[in-house]
Amino acid sequence: MNTIELVRSLDPIAGNDPAAAVAEESRRDLCTRIGHSPIPAAPSPRRGRRRLVPLLVAAAVVAAATVTFVERPGGSRSEALGAALTFTSQGDFIHVRIVDPYADTARYNKEFKKHHLNITLELMPGSPSTVGTSPAAGFGPGSSNIEQSDDPPGCQQAGTSPCVPQFLIPKNYSGQAGLVISRAPRPGEQIAFNGPVDGRGEPLQGVKYKNLRVSQVLAILKQRGYTVPEYRVTTNGYTSAPKTVPGTYYVKDGLLATDKEVILFAGPKP
Repeated sequence: MNTIELVRSLDPIAGNDPAAAVAEESRRDLCTRIGHSPIPAAPSPRRGRRRLVPLLVAAAVVAAATVTFVERPGGSRSEALGAALTFTSQGDFIHVRIVDPYADTARYNKEFKKHHLNITLELMPGSPSTVGTSPAAGFGPGSSNIEQSDDPPGCQQAGTSPCVPQFLIPKNYSGQAGLVISRAPRPGEQIAFNGPVDGRGEPLQGVKYKNLRVSQVLAILKQRGYTVPEYRVTTNGYTSAPKTVPGTYYVKDGLLATDKEVILFAGPKP
């Protein structure tokens, strides 16, 4: 059973789309060919440790992967992967810290299992303002005593790095949990979770883009290093995905498709 399936089993409300509970806008059929779900903005900063809730807000996952390279005969190299998580005993708790945000899900789960914890963890690519948030999470009985904090404190809300999620789990923990956390994408990797296109760190941060002409928004995106490979245009209830649209069209919305590509939602009328 993968993390998404576990989330569904623990939270029936999530149904076939565990991220659907995040925002009503995630239902927009304009995203049909992308399947990206907008999620709410990060909460206001809070001090100290926080108990996990069904929609976990984790710290930003931007720690560098623990990877070394081993020289092989003939000059080839192979990756020698270190631990994806660290586990440290702290009194009656186990302190768990994510050190490799790009590890395979199986590595996380294997390490949790090794410590006799029935917890699954999956990190998926998200747009900048979503990194570190949890668009889907499922908890079984006895999971409310898991605590989470940021290292350093407040880094998720501030968008600073390094910023590493860490958890305090009771040594006698016998519950079940499935977590999905948004991480920064690799170059060219398709985004799974989207925040507002004008949100913190997003392509149009600080721009009042709605109802600007496509030509105006394209110029701004180009200056910031982004391209627009295609658009979403809705006419008479039907959504198409053209590669180009007239520069005189009006921009209605947008989302990050990969780390350097943006999809614009546009139409002929403001």
